[in-house]
Amino acid sequence: MVVSPEVDPERLRRLDGSLPEDEVHVWHVDLSAWENEAGSLCELLNPEERERAARFKFSGPRNQFVISRALLRRALGRYLRIEAGEIRFRTTANGKPELAANSVLRFSHLHLNDLRFNLSHTEGATVFAVVRHRQVGIDVERIRADTNAMELAERFFSGPEVQWLQSQPASEQVSSFYRCWTGKEAYIKAQGEGLSLALSSFGVLPRPSGSELQLEVYADPEEARRWSMWQLALGADLRAALAVEGASCRVRLGHWPSPDTDLNPR
Repeated sequence: MVVSPEVDPERLRRLDGSLPEDEVHVWHVDLSAWENEAGSLCELLNPEERERAARFKFSGPRNQFVISRALLRRALGRYLRIEAGEIRFRTTANGKPELAANSVLRFSHLHLNDLRFNLSHTEGATVFAVVRHRQVGIDVERIRADTNAMELAERFFSGPEVQWLQSQPASEQVSSFYRCWTGKEAYIKAQGEGLSLALSSFGVLPRPSGSELQLEVYADPEEARRWSMWQLALGADLRAALAVEGASCRVRLGHWPSPDTDLNPR
């Protein structure tokens, strides 16, 4: 299998709707820059999403949900070349969101199954990945210094992952835990089986150099060959990982701008 060893250095700078079949686009959103826009962004959500947003007791999680969903809609709308409000989602039996078949009935020229996406958010940050014809999963976590890395690893990680974490310098164990954890979450989300997939049944570890991650599915070595995985550099206190079905995929990363910046092509 031929896998690109690095995330492509040619960053995304414009959301022009172009998405070649051999690329996966990852957008990183600074949620704090959009907090004052949450009210207006709520207008892009459908009634079910607005009802869900209203159930949040605290403004932080509510704004996180509203901003993440609204900007995801904007991105998908641009790739599909339709309005954000036309987007409809459905959830698979295992809880994975995807575009609904009736999302844009009046746009019969669109092939919704061609476009796949996945979203993740943590305190202050959202990321979403968009790709064609491939399953995709993404996860982002903000590093918490008080994380009991070894205790959690021994509960949820596989044996090789625990051994790898034990081999890391004590000062880097918490950060290393999140590197491994986000990789595992990204694979679970891409693979689509949700909580039915045991965390200890597979391992995800960084390769000695570069951004590529190594996946090992212990009971099914062929399964690991179906996927390409990378770490994503989003900032010193964030850890993120991406899993994409297939090989020879070019990963391009972009930072979603603040509200007063034009992301559209001129």
